[in-house]
Amino acid sequence: MNATSLTLAQQTHDSSGLYETILGPTFARMPPVLQRVHCASGVRLKGTLRVRWSASPWLRTLLRFSALPRRSDAAPCEVAITPQAGSERWQRNIGGKRLVSRLGNARSSLVIERMGLLVLHLETSLDASGRIRQVSRRVTLAGMPLPGLRVFAIERAIDSERFRCDVRIRVARLGYLLRYDGILAIDERDLSPEYSS
Repeated sequence: MNATSLTLAQQTHDSSGLYETILGPTFARMPPVLQRVHCASGVRLKGTLRVRWSASPWLRTLLRFSALPRRSDAAPCEVAITPQAGSERWQRNIGGKRLVSRLGNARSSLVIERMGLLVLHLETSLDASGRIRQVSRRVTLAGMPLPGLRVFAIERAIDSERFRCDVRIRVARLGYLLRYDGILAIDERDLSPEYSS
């Protein structure tokens, strides 16, 4: 392979988004709105989420001291997804609580999401209905495994501009710690400088 071919191959590979790389040919079967959300060029989303906390008093106490979103029947939500070298930076603002994470991958079908010291290894697939499904296969905090913590997420297209998301965090034998779900729409405004840094 000559230098020109190598450069062209690198540009083609680099132009693929994280999810396109992970899902391979099945990415083309994804509904258009989800393709736009997970494209290589980045996107802004806006919507409203319902945020529910655990019924367990001690888990709720833990949540009060965490960076996770507060309980709400209608929390305003903004998300900015910006591509970076081999990864994506996700900035979420859910009801005034800001969560920043970096998504990358180590192998086919696996998204690795890092939020500070918390690392989620999410098996990612597209089901027959075109929904993106993610299930945590490994969760660590400061490198220590948390085998009892599981994360489940689904994204389902509603129309060409909107999709429903549903994220659940469960603790073994205790039920869910946190769940948020709702409808997000593509926000056509350019990513602002605050989201691209």
